[in-house]
Amino acid sequence: MDKEAELKKINRELKVYINEASFISNACRNKLLRMLGKEFDIDLPIEDFANIDVCLFENGNLEMRGDLYTRDGELSFDEVLERYASFKEKADLLIQRRGKGSFPNNDKNNIKNLCIVIILLVVFIALISYAVRSFLFGNYIQSLWLFAVIFSWMFPSVRERFVQAIHYIKRKIKK
Repeated sequence: MDKEAELKKINRELKVYINEASFISNACRNKLLRMLGKEFDIDLPIEDFANIDVCLFENGNLEMRGDLYTRDGELSFDEVLERYASFKEKADLLIQRRGKGSFPNNDKNNIKNLCIVIILLVVFIALISYAVRSFLFGNYIQSLWLFAVIFSWMFPSVRERFVQAIHYIKRKIKK
Protein backbone atom coordinates (compact mmCIF):
# COMPACT_ATOMS: atom_id res chain seq x y z
CA MET A 1 0.00 0.00 0.00
CA ASP A 2 1.38 3.43 -0.80
CA LYS A 3 1.89 6.22 1.75
CA GLU A 4 -0.97 8.36 0.52
CA ALA A 5 -3.56 5.58 0.82
CA GLU A 6 -2.23 4.60 4.24
CA LEU A 7 -2.44 8.22 5.45
CA LYS A 8 -6.03 8.51 4.19
CA LYS A 9 -6.91 5.37 6.11
CA ILE A 10 -5.20 6.67 9.27
CA ASN A 11 -6.94 10.06 9.02
CA ARG A 12 -10.34 8.38 8.57
CA GLU A 13 -9.64 6.27 11.65
CA LEU A 14 -8.63 9.40 13.58
CA LYS A 15 -11.98 10.98 12.72
CA VAL A 16 -13.78 7.86 13.92
CA TYR A 17 -11.84 7.85 17.21
CA ILE A 18 -12.58 11.53 17.80
CA ASN A 19 -16.29 11.05 17.00
CA GLU A 20 -16.56 8.04 19.31
CA ALA A 21 -14.78 9.89 22.11
CA SER A 22 -16.99 12.95 21.54
CA PHE A 23 -20.05 10.73 21.79
CA ILE A 24 -18.89 9.57 25.22
CA SER A 25 -17.97 13.07 26.47
CA ASN A 26 -15.94 16.16 25.67
CA ALA A 27 -13.52 15.21 28.44
CA CYS A 28 -12.92 11.87 26.76
CA ARG A 29 -12.35 13.60 23.41
CA ASN A 30 -9.90 16.03 25.00
CA LYS A 31 -8.03 13.18 26.67
CA LEU A 32 -7.83 11.40 23.32
CA LEU A 33 -6.40 14.53 21.69
CA ARG A 34 -3.83 14.88 24.48
CA MET A 35 -2.83 11.24 23.94
CA LEU A 36 -2.43 11.87 20.21
CA GLY A 37 -0.29 14.94 20.79
CA LYS A 38 1.82 13.16 23.38
CA GLU A 39 2.38 10.21 21.05
CA PHE A 40 3.69 12.48 18.31
CA ASP A 41 5.51 14.91 20.70
CA ILE A 42 3.24 17.83 19.81
CA ASP A 43 1.48 20.08 22.29
CA LEU A 44 -2.04 20.31 20.89
CA PRO A 45 -4.32 23.01 22.33
CA ILE A 46 -7.40 21.52 23.93
CA GLU A 47 -10.41 23.66 23.10
CA ASP A 48 -14.11 23.00 23.47
CA PHE A 49 -15.23 23.27 19.88
CA ALA A 50 -18.21 21.30 18.67
CA ASN A 51 -16.23 19.74 15.82
CA ILE A 52 -12.53 19.01 15.78
CA ASP A 53 -10.78 17.57 12.74
CA VAL A 54 -7.27 16.20 13.07
CA CYS A 55 -5.07 15.27 10.14
CA LEU A 56 -1.77 13.38 10.40
CA PHE A 57 0.98 13.99 7.85
CA GLU A 58 3.66 11.54 6.73
CA ASN A 59 6.39 13.42 8.64
CA GLY A 60 4.51 13.22 11.98
CA ASN A 61 3.07 16.73 11.97
CA LEU A 62 -0.58 17.25 12.85
CA GLU A 63 -3.18 19.66 11.54
CA MET A 64 -6.10 20.52 13.79
CA ARG A 65 -8.90 22.93 12.86
CA GLY A 66 -6.82 24.32 9.99
CA ASP A 67 -3.71 25.04 12.10
CA LEU A 68 -0.50 23.11 11.48
CA TYR A 69 1.33 21.83 14.56
CA THR A 70 4.87 20.72 13.86
CA ARG A 71 7.25 18.66 15.90
CA ASP A 72 10.90 19.48 16.46
CA GLY A 73 12.28 16.76 14.19
CA GLU A 74 10.67 14.91 11.34
CA LEU A 75 9.81 11.25 11.62
CA SER A 76 10.16 8.61 8.96
CA PHE A 77 6.93 7.15 7.64
CA ASP A 78 7.63 3.85 9.47
CA GLU A 79 8.03 5.73 12.77
CA VAL A 80 4.75 7.53 12.11
CA LEU A 81 3.05 4.16 11.57
CA GLU A 82 4.57 2.74 14.77
CA ARG A 83 3.50 5.74 16.84
CA TYR A 84 0.03 5.66 15.33
CA ALA A 85 -0.26 1.93 16.15
CA SER A 86 0.72 2.74 19.75
CA PHE A 87 -1.84 5.58 19.87
CA LYS A 88 -4.48 3.30 18.38
CA GLU A 89 -4.02 0.70 21.15
CA LYS A 90 -4.27 3.36 23.86
CA ALA A 91 -7.28 4.98 22.19
CA ASP A 92 -9.09 1.63 21.92
CA LEU A 93 -8.52 1.02 25.64
CA LEU A 94 -9.72 4.52 26.52
CA ILE A 95 -12.89 4.26 24.46
CA GLN A 96 -13.68 0.75 25.68
CA ARG A 97 -13.12 1.73 29.31
CA ARG A 98 -15.14 4.93 29.06
CA GLY A 99 -17.80 3.60 26.72
CA LYS A 100 -18.75 0.45 28.60
CA GLY A 101 -21.79 0.90 30.74
CA SER A 102 -21.49 4.63 30.53
CA PHE A 103 -24.83 5.63 31.88
CA PRO A 104 -24.20 8.77 33.91
CA ASN A 105 -25.48 8.98 37.46
CA ASN A 106 -27.33 12.14 36.57
CA ASP A 107 -29.33 10.22 33.94
CA LYS A 108 -30.04 7.46 36.46
CA ASN A 109 -31.38 10.01 38.93
CA ASN A 110 -33.44 11.70 36.22
CA ILE A 111 -34.96 8.38 35.16
CA LYS A 112 -35.83 7.57 38.79
CA ASN A 113 -37.38 11.01 39.09
CA LEU A 114 -39.34 10.41 35.88
CA CYS A 115 -40.72 7.13 37.27
CA ILE A 116 -41.76 8.84 40.50
CA VAL A 117 -43.43 11.63 38.52
CA ILE A 118 -45.36 9.10 36.43
CA ILE A 119 -46.55 7.32 39.59
CA LEU A 120 -47.55 10.63 41.18
CA LEU A 121 -49.36 11.64 38.01
CA VAL A 122 -51.36 8.40 37.98
CA VAL A 123 -52.25 8.88 41.66
CA PHE A 124 -53.24 12.51 41.05
CA ILE A 125 -55.46 11.55 38.10
CA ALA A 126 -57.10 8.79 40.14
CA LEU A 127 -57.74 11.15 43.06
CA ILE A 128 -59.13 13.87 40.81
CA SER A 129 -61.48 11.43 39.07
CA TYR A 130 -62.58 10.11 42.48
CA ALA A 131 -63.20 13.67 43.74
CA VAL A 132 -65.19 14.66 40.62
CA ARG A 133 -67.32 11.51 40.84
CA SER A 134 -67.95 12.16 44.54
CA PHE A 135 -68.97 15.74 43.79
CA LEU A 136 -71.36 14.61 41.02
CA PHE A 137 -72.99 12.02 43.30
CA GLY A 138 -73.42 14.52 46.10
CA ASN A 139 -70.69 13.30 48.46
CA TYR A 140 -69.25 16.73 49.04
CA ILE A 141 -67.05 15.62 51.90
CA GLN A 142 -65.38 13.03 49.68
CA SER A 143 -64.74 15.71 47.08
CA LEU A 144 -62.34 17.28 49.54
CA TRP A 145 -59.81 14.91 47.96
CA LEU A 146 -59.77 17.34 45.08
CA PHE A 147 -58.53 20.05 47.40
CA ALA A 148 -55.91 17.69 48.85
CA VAL A 149 -54.58 17.07 45.34
CA ILE A 150 -54.55 20.77 44.52
CA PHE A 151 -52.75 21.64 47.75
CA SER A 152 -50.17 18.87 47.22
CA TRP A 153 -49.10 20.66 44.06
CA MET A 154 -48.14 23.55 46.27
CA PHE A 155 -45.50 21.51 48.12
CA PRO A 156 -42.11 22.46 46.69
CA SER A 157 -40.76 18.91 46.52
CA VAL A 158 -43.62 17.66 44.34
CA ARG A 159 -43.50 20.70 42.09
CA GLU A 160 -39.71 20.45 41.75
CA ARG A 161 -39.94 16.81 40.69
CA PHE A 162 -42.31 17.72 37.88
CA VAL A 163 -40.14 20.64 36.78
CA GLN A 164 -37.01 18.46 36.77
CA ALA A 165 -38.79 15.75 34.80
CA ILE A 166 -39.98 18.27 32.20
CA HIS A 167 -36.47 19.71 31.81
CA TYR A 168 -34.99 16.21 31.45
CA ILE A 169 -37.50 15.28 28.75
CA LYS A 170 -36.81 18.55 26.89
CA ARG A 171 -33.04 17.90 26.98
CA LYS A 172 -33.47 14.38 25.63
CA ILE A 173 -35.78 15.56 22.86
CA LYS A 174 -33.27 18.24 21.79
CA LYS A 175 -30.53 15.62 21.38
